[in-house]
Amino acid sequence: MKKFYNFIRISLGWIIRILYPVKIVGDKKNIPADGKIVLISNHLSFRDIPVLIAAFPGYRHFLAKKEFAKNKFAKWLFTKMGVFFVDRDHMDLGAIRTGINYLKNNEGITVFPEGTRNRQNEDLQQIKGGAAMFAIKGQAPLIPVLFQRKIRPFRRTYIYVGDRIDLSEFYGHRVGSEELDRASKLIGERMEEHKEFIDDYVINKRWKQKG
Repeated sequence: MKKFYNFIRISLGWIIRILYPVKIVGDKKNIPADGKIVLISNHLSFRDIPVLIAAFPGYRHFLAKKEFAKNKFAKWLFTKMGVFFVDRDHMDLGAIRTGINYLKNNEGITVFPEGTRNRQNEDLQQIKGGAAMFAIKGQAPLIPVLFQRKIRPFRRTYIYVGDRIDLSEFYGHRVGSEELDRASKLIGERMEEHKEFIDDYVINKRWKQKG
């Protein structure tokens, strides 16, 4: 899976970067090329996945909705790239176990913690418990990345890379609904802070003030 993922990333990445140009704000080095991490991102467009693959180094498994697996070619392609599927309408224990096992195997995963694509606007939606569950059970740091706006062809999009979110206080304890809600709230607060920062950075052209 990793070899095929890297082949797709290298062979098609340059096309994606031309078609959907991005400017990375923050420290790109926060995202390691190897090792277990939970990369979390807001979800504004179906283009988010290829852009994330092209923009950041390293191999990570993506969590995708099971509807993508209905098409045989799409299922084959995504599975070859290490995507694992989740039933968003139910508590999908199989998908949770798969993601945790990847992390325990020292591999990274990418999750959209809002649980679905935001079709209405560019504000953050409520953060679901999946990202926190993966990070706690897999004992992995979370790295937030925030799209400032929806991706459009040949229009620069800004992506903010935030600092690690440490949930180690929850490690080794029973993770009930109360703990999961508290961890998810922490994730949501940090992502909101990052979204406000990147919105301000772009709207007020903060890069010009550095000169």
